[in-house]
Amino acid sequence: MKSIKIIFLLALVSFYYSCSDENNPIVPVDANSFFGNIGTERVYKETFSWFNPISNNPYFSVPDSLLSKVSLSSTQLDQGICAIRDYTEIISQIDDGYYYSWNLTFPKSDYLQTASHGFSYSLSDELDSLLLNKTYSPGNFGIGDEIFRKSNEGIMTVTFAETSFPSVPYLKNNLQINDSWIRYKFVDSVGNSISESIAKVNGILRVTAPAGTFNAYKITTTTYHYNPNYDFLSSIEYYVPNVGLILVERDILLSQWDSSTGTTISFRETSRKELISYNFIP
Repeated sequence: MKSIKIIFLLALVSFYYSCSDENNPIVPVDANSFFGNIGTERVYKETFSWFNPISNNPYFSVPDSLLSKVSLSSTQLDQGICAIRDYTEIISQIDDGYYYSWNLTFPKSDYLQTASHGFSYSLSDELDSLLLNKTYSPGNFGIGDEIFRKSNEGIMTVTFAETSFPSVPYLKNNLQINDSWIRYKFVDSVGNSISESIAKVNGILRVTAPAGTFNAYKITTTTYHYNPNYDFLSSIEYYVPNVGLILVERDILLSQWDSSTGTTISFRETSRKELISYNFIP
């Protein structure tokens, strides 16, 4: 695999994983047994940690005078934690506004809409407030509506700019070990692929999240860019039938332009999204 440093894009970082025994066949599973229908509700906690590049040394250095004032414990600071999100994801019927303004071609009943809301904590925001002698409290957090379509292929992505971001299966029907498909695709004005992400089912593993311990399908996503040419493993996800997504893990390198200093800063980001509770509507 090749990788390059590029502003606002991710660089390659390896993950270690193991697959289930491929000699033991599994029963194909429909995508909607992972996704759920209208009324499905899931509560997640997502934790982000920043480290110096290629290291386990925390990126943020909290002054000794503020150690007793920040919300995070010394253990959390040692883990590089810089942001925490607690939110609820709900699946609902697609809004008329999306259905008509996007000129969607299938019946409205074929579409599902997800939205998330909750609270977000930021170490950098809290440090800024403390330095300015202000009180800090976590803010409201929301993820914009996402539109999906049920089809014979599975749960399909839907975007307003279908010419640049064509619909592809977010989750395929009848998952089996070693299945792979295009999860995301971006093309130019003449149809050439600029980037795409490939999802692959690597096996079934015993996985524990706050919501419980499950036998979960492990799916890795690898993102490929073609100009310039590089790729990176972007996430590891775990799905459980009739429960949904229970865990996402990422370990990536980021480069970001700092406009105040005119320099590029690089850091390593790890994140973990865990299912806290769920109400699955089949």
